Amino acid sequence: MKIHNFSQQGKRSNNEDSLGTSAGLLTVCDGMGGHNFGERASAFVKEAMLKAFAEPQQLNKLEIQQHLNQVQQDLNQLLVKEPELEKMGTTFTGVFITPDVWYAAHIGDSRIYLFRPSEQKLWHTWDHSLVGELMRTKEITVEAGRFHPMSNRISKAIIAQKDGKIANASVVKIDELKKGDIFLLCSDGVVEAWGDWELVQLFSDESLSFEQKCRKLAQQCNAKSKDNNTAIIAEIEEGDAFRNGNNEELEWTTFEDVKADYDQYVKDSEEVKETSPKPETPEPKTPEIPKPETPAPSEPKPQPIIAQQRATKPTIQPAKAEKKQPKRLIPLLVVLLIIVIVALLLKGRKPKDDDSAFSGCKNVKDYREYVSSFGKGGKHYKEAVQFIDKYVSDSTIKANSNAEKEAKADEQSKQETNESATHDEQNNSSQESIKTELL
Repeated sequence: MKIHNFSQQGKRSNNEDSLGTSAGLLTVCDGMGGHNFGERASAFVKEAMLKAFAEPQQLNKLEIQQHLNQVQQDLNQLLVKEPELEKMGTTFTGVFITPDVWYAAHIGDSRIYLFRPSEQKLWHTWDHSLVGELMRTKEITVEAGRFHPMSNRISKAIIAQKDGKIANASVVKIDELKKGDIFLLCSDGVVEAWGDWELVQLFSDESLSFEQKCRKLAQQCNAKSKDNNTAIIAEIEEGDAFRNGNNEELEWTTFEDVKADYDQYVKDSEEVKETSPKPETPEPKTPEIPKPETPAPSEPKPQPIIAQQRATKPTIQPAKAEKKQPKRLIPLLVVLLIIVIVALLLKGRKPKDDDSAFSGCKNVKDYREYVSSFGKGGKHYKEAVQFIDKYVSDSTIKANSNAEKEAKADEQSKQETNESATHDEQNNSSQESIKTELL
């Protein structure tokens, strides 16, 4: 198996990513937490997992999760002596190598890709995030997910915390590998620089060697990614290939579908540009042709006469201007005051930026305000409407469920009332019978 890797800092102040390889494991971790805590968390998890899987061994999904649980518990134990480390965390991706099958496991938004150029298809993990779920359910395109303002908000990670919560990994079994298959394990900094369609074109390019593909991947990440970017690329050779199944747990995507996803993104982007209000372009100013200077009169006016005329002019005119000035200023001040008030009101109602407005949405009310403010011209109009529709649908289902529960409760209450009435009638009848016998 050919293996190449790189880890680059990007535009960050430090590199919080970690990577490692052994005979039994390939892993990439993306740390988070700041103050070097993310770097420490990712290194801790990487080293612990490499130690546990230094060699290939018989495994199943449960055992992989148990190992990850133990690592998370050990990470939590660090808080006993260093409580300031609380909330430091990391993502995890791992390809586990066993004698019979391989396993791919991940937590967070670092990804695992498996490219099969021989059959023009690929498989990849889905990010544990809101945006990842939108992409998985095809509510937005995968390409659009790269630029979503909430793409960095993940829903699952390995985090040091006092309450001891454990994040479960998503694990799939790979029971068939072919010569030429390519694994890519990477942090989200690589996804920042490379879309899926670009990766497909790169890894299916037969004119490039494996080393050239890896070098090109790293170069574009270095040029385009602001975040830390880390990757392990592994190409399956003849001796690594095996078949013990049909990869039934992998949901493959054809290269053609990846291209269609990219084309749809481009089309949607163009439609948004067309519907967005275009700024008015000012008319080009025609250059003014300077007028030729008129020659001075041959006999200039005597300076003393001009001085005398200026001195003898009455000073009544400026006094008149001073009297009229307050009357002119009053309406101007009123207009300025109205403009300031309207500007303040508009500032409170509509955010300055489309993306910041959408990223600030936390509930259905916020999404409705976004739609009201930006309309169909908003960059995230479709996503906002989808969220609102889903909220309405969920609310309707919940309301119907509550109504059914209340109806059942009413029916049960009526039944109990009828049973009680029947019981009372039986008691009354029994008492009348006793009275009759006594008489």
